[in-house]
Amino acid sequence: MPLWTRQFTLADLDAIGEKTASEHLGIRHTGMGDDWIEATMPLDSRTRNADGSMHPGALGILAETVGSVAAVLCVDSSRHICLGQILHINHPVTVIMGPVHARACAISILDNSHVWDVKMKDHAGSIIGAARLTIAVLDRRQ
Repeated sequence: MPLWTRQFTLADLDAIGEKTASEHLGIRHTGMGDDWIEATMPLDSRTRNADGSMHPGALGILAETVGSVAAVLCVDSSRHICLGQILHINHPVTVIMGPVHARACAISILDNSHVWDVKMKDHAGSIIGAARLTIAVLDRRQ
């Protein structure tokens, strides 16, 4: 059974990130299912360290983006907002070729909080990072 409270397209997901850090970094949504969303981010001048590898902070933005977009789709956005509270990320592998792909899957969806698991893979499909994102779900009037 789908988690989502409404229907959407990949273009709709990209539109959420217009004029934001995710658009600036070239993050694009590339897939979706009943309980997951995927996005990709290039390895280019916007996402590189001085040594040419992927900047770990860019991986944080990718994880936060895909998890936050997924969370927003699980709530009635006319009544609630979703705010990232905790992002725990491990990125033990240096990434030297892009793009990087991320998939967010729900671990826990409660009325006032969500927990999302975000796995990140390199261009060859090897896991290069994992994140756990906790989201607060607040009443819009707060």
